[in-house]
Amino acid sequence: MHEKRVNDLRANAKKMRAWMRIPLILAVLFVLCLAAVAQENTADSWYQEGLKLMGNDNYRDALIAFDKAIEIDPENASIWMGKGDVLVRMGDYNESLKIYENALEMAEKTTKDNPHDARGWLVKGELFIRIFKNDEAINAYSRATELNPKYAEAWYLKGAALNLKAGELPEQESVKTYEEAFTALNKAIELDPGYGKAWNDKGYTLLSLARFNGKNFNRYNESLEAFDRAIELISAEDSRQFSALAWEGKALAFVGMSNMLNDMDRKDEARERYEAAIKACDRVIELDPDFTGQEARLLKAGILSELGRHNESLVAYDEAISSVPADLVLLTATFMADKSSVLIKMGEYEEALTTINAALKIDPTNPIAWKNKGEALNYTGRYEEAVSAYDKAVELSPELGLLKASSWQGKGDALKASGRQVEAAAAFARAKELGYKA
Repeated sequence: MHEKRVNDLRANAKKMRAWMRIPLILAVLFVLCLAAVAQENTADSWYQEGLKLMGNDNYRDALIAFDKAIEIDPENASIWMGKGDVLVRMGDYNESLKIYENALEMAEKTTKDNPHDARGWLVKGELFIRIFKNDEAINAYSRATELNPKYAEAWYLKGAALNLKAGELPEQESVKTYEEAFTALNKAIELDPGYGKAWNDKGYTLLSLARFNGKNFNRYNESLEAFDRAIELISAEDSRQFSALAWEGKALAFVGMSNMLNDMDRKDEARERYEAAIKACDRVIELDPDFTGQEARLLKAGILSELGRHNESLVAYDEAISSVPADLVLLTATFMADKSSVLIKMGEYEEALTTINAALKIDPTNPIAWKNKGEALNYTGRYEEAVSAYDKAVELSPELGLLKASSWQGKGDALKASGRQVEAAAAFARAKELGYKA
């Protein structure tokens, strides 16, 4: 179980780093207001200094500061959590997980000894999030809001945790959870209208709900308003990462609107939204090139391909690939797989296969790479090899979503081309059953 959690921590490091910005930036701003106190040799002053250093990406000095704080107050779960956060950023996932689990034991003791301490329940929730126990985190945040209904931070963190949970559910089941997140975030904003990070998460919640509203633009427009409000409120230098997340949200909203407009054959309006999305991606990369900027490069590359600007798209993919940190090498495989889609569109099938094989060498379990390999092989008339690649894609794809459906459809195409009509019909039927639409 410990090894699985370590692997989860490694695989979700980017998500974890985004999550850890939530309490971090509040604390950093608090530190700036207490410059005199920071000079004191207290556990809290060292803890705040550690948060400040971590916010500036000075991880080694942050680690020293947290250790100083622990020497003074060794039973403080928040301080241990800060140390764990630094270790995640430094790539020491095994040690950070041990620290989180140890800190959780301390937090459990705190809430047992003082069950009416809302702050204790909030810290407990933060630790549950870090070991991927969303339900337990939501329960802890709920308890914090019960004890202190005016605790804006607890409402915000509850909404953020509900968003994480919703993202792991089947689409139709996720709607209710996103709506619960929306309610919690609105409560945080009601209590603190200047809560920029709550506005940011509200934007992402609306973005998720927009997927279920057909051709109704209202949710997308509301999400853009929320992101604009977040950008307005999150303007401090220490909050560049959250500003980048808000700009990325705007880019995603513009893409969603473009897709709707394309479906309605309103091509010029769709192109305008795509161009707006590219500008938003550029702003993300400018604000946070090494973190959210990685995702923005990938999104920008996909948009450029959608606009038919394939050469620019390939350049953007190469920039995305070169930006991946060494400790997140599996992302390189995903970016390469996406790049191969553009090469296939351009008819560069052999180059696409070379790129795909490089991706599979890094991550043999990447279903997108296997699906694209099947497609490239289909185009070059190597149908039996294509069937094998599609079989691998079907095996590795999530049960839900269109990736498995399109893999079955591709397999059907390969089977049909090789004269295996009965098997092809069965593959097409399975693709349709999973939601594939031509």
